[in-house]
Amino acid sequence: MRISFEKIIRSVSLALDLAEISSSENPHCRKNISNVNFSNHKFYNHSKRTTYIALKLAKMLNLTDDSMKNLYIASLLHDIGAVNSLNESHTSSAFIRRHCVDGASITQNLPIFNSVSPIIHYHHENSNGTGPFKLKSNEIPIESKIIHLADMVETIYDENVPAFKQHKGIINLMELNPLFDKSVSKAFLSVAEKEIFWFDMENISFLDSILDNISPNITDKLDFHQFESFAVMISDVIDSKSSFTARHSRSISNLAFRVSKYLGYSNEKCLKMKIAGLLHDIGKLAIPTTILDKEGSLTDDEFSIIKSHVYYTKIILDSIEDINDISDWASSHHEKLDGTGYPRHLSASELPEESRIMGVCDIYQALTEDRPYRKGMSHDKAFKILNDMAEHGSICKKAVAQLAGALKAN
Repeated sequence: MRISFEKIIRSVSLALDLAEISSSENPHCRKNISNVNFSNHKFYNHSKRTTYIALKLAKMLNLTDDSMKNLYIASLLHDIGAVNSLNESHTSSAFIRRHCVDGASITQNLPIFNSVSPIIHYHHENSNGTGPFKLKSNEIPIESKIIHLADMVETIYDENVPAFKQHKGIINLMELNPLFDKSVSKAFLSVAEKEIFWFDMENISFLDSILDNISPNITDKLDFHQFESFAVMISDVIDSKSSFTARHSRSISNLAFRVSKYLGYSNEKCLKMKIAGLLHDIGKLAIPTTILDKEGSLTDDEFSIIKSHVYYTKIILDSIEDINDISDWASSHHEKLDGTGYPRHLSASELPEESRIMGVCDIYQALTEDRPYRKGMSHDKAFKILNDMAEHGSICKKAVAQLAGALKAN
């Protein structure tokens, strides 16, 4: 089975937008363009809208097909380096430089289209040489120049205000601005004079066809080994969101893989379980870091927010479409046999063996790993808790025994 690379990237883009939304309780102030204050921008659909703007400009500039594809992927992923520093000002100079460097480093590991790395690296460079890396216009990749302007327009744009009330102000701010390449600015002014551009800006959040209709045709597919390598990359992004989770996703993945091997699952199924472990917490990107990193007890409201992470895991992974089994196993790791789990309150008859194993692995890893507020438990103490939970009908006795057997066998 092979998996659509474009769908994978679109799903990650959705996760990145959720991560940016989750940081909206923090100030996002940019003062580098006419002293505009961006503190009210919530970054809803930021990646999607930035990509739409970038593709519209690229079509005006007659970019080649290969350049269009690179621009498309880079636009969707341009803020992938920002997840672990969204508690800072979105546009402080330190944040800009670091998230460009981190984004370039992360995307170097893409199994295909890793040529987008330098585009992301320089997507905040100013054409007048005042950007984080001091490159001037002719030294900056054209795709980076386009994303730079598209990102700025999207950040200025306010989803809560009708486009007809703000488009003239945005155009005035962008016209002849020395931060942007002249040809890119000219392309934006041509695009922005058409009403359809602003109608699309207003409606892109719920009409996927708007972006679909102008996206380049990317037919590349990943095999499961390539998808695993991609999932490893994303797991590092997930775990960087919180100071508590260092290598949590990789550890769950390794446990799930060991149990799968122990049970004699096929090689493909073992690999699927490994990937499910790597991606099981991708929904945590939607959770504010202030809650993830809270050292004391959570309030009822905070716990309700935490519970939503598995919901978002399913939403994100389901958008790939080709991995329904992986999505189900990954998103069911907090369900319990007695129906007291979350978010779907599944019963024993609704939880397959794979989901039961994933849940037990998650609990074991959470108990045994160090956290800033406590040391990890010993293996024996963790299994005492697991066995008690199994005796009370909360988790699967068989899955607990399978984990114990796998750990003893290796």
